[in-house]
Amino acid sequence: MEAYRYQQLAYLVVPVMLGMEFFMAAREEKKGGEETPLGFFVLETLGFFFMAFLPAIFVFTIWAVESKSFPLQNVPLARFDRYAVLFFFMGSWWQVYIFAALRARRMTRKEVERAYLWVPFIFLGVFISLLVLWVSPWNLKWISAGWFALLAGALLLIKAGPKAVERTMWVLAGLTFFAENIMFIWLESVV
Repeated sequence: MEAYRYQQLAYLVVPVMLGMEFFMAAREEKKGGEETPLGFFVLETLGFFFMAFLPAIFVFTIWAVESKSFPLQNVPLARFDRYAVLFFFMGSWWQVYIFAALRARRMTRKEVERAYLWVPFIFLGVFISLLVLWVSPWNLKWISAGWFALLAGALLLIKAGPKAVERTMWVLAGLTFFAENIMFIWLESVV
């Protein structure tokens, strides 16, 4: 297997952590009620999607392309591999925002320190900034890492409550997802 493939496997850190956060949010949603709410099933499904399905497809396409196991399907598999890499590569930012939104939502239901939210948020933001943008021009890796620290610092400075943090993160996730897809369409037309 090519050496760069091992780096691509590191992209799975954010979706797997997001999947675990969906599972914990689902468990929190179900707590205390006799009936299982619909939100529980939605959160569980998203947890399985991010923690099991996406990594499985990602690893399968890497294996299939590298081992040439499906010789008549090289072009579709290579394209699928490219989409999977771009989903994790460019999608990591909105996934970190969703992770923070879910964690902030759980903070409203129990008393925890602010570090419960901000330490993993900054860690994931810096991790993905350095992983994805390591060889980027214009020091984008440090701009991206600084953005996560600045965002956390600003929300801590204004003493935003968990509800405000959750709404902010959902808005950022939506904007980033939209911008990512526009950029992906542009890259597809150029390359």
